[in-house]
Amino acid sequence: MLLFRIVCILFLLINFSYANDLLKYEQKSKSAIKELSINLKKSLKSVIRESGPIEAIEYCNIAALEITDDVSNLNKIFIKRTSLKLRNISNTPDKWEIDVLNSFEKRKKSGEEISTLNYQDIYIENNEIFYRYMKAIPTVKACLTCHGSNRNPKVVIKLSELYPDDSAYNYEIGEIRGAFSVKIPISN
Repeated sequence: MLLFRIVCILFLLINFSYANDLLKYEQKSKSAIKELSINLKKSLKSVIRESGPIEAIEYCNIAALEITDDVSNLNKIFIKRTSLKLRNISNTPDKWEIDVLNSFEKRKKSGEEISTLNYQDIYIENNEIFYRYMKAIPTVKACLTCHGSNRNPKVVIKLSELYPDDSAYNYEIGEIRGAFSVKIPISN
């Protein structure tokens, strides 16, 4: 009986430690997403205000991935934005991300608010273990200049020059624009 109690206590401690680790990874993911979101919005708004949407598209083409890489490196994680309708092929979703994005769409259709759509999992890839987290990005009014259906013809031309395979348009306010995706290696 004593051995059984010891095993039960060890089981509870291990599970508590595991849950605590997941909470740390989730908090780190949310913090990095918030940082990336703020940095992208701030820099994009600044360029739009100073130079207009065409220059902002050119800026975003170069700077968005650099800003994302900076946040990744600073936090020692991998973070990106992805979508089922891509603009930049560097943001192509992997199989896991496609599955999560599709589940976000189903959850939204079932009535869940986009702001609550997130998902976390432990994922094994090439014999490495990762914590993965995704949070949906809602389409808001500011997105429509480049991602809406009623875009300025000059915006359309510039986007087609920089992104010949662009499919990230015809969005409406309240749709899922994509998601932030975080991947953190878990050391054994």
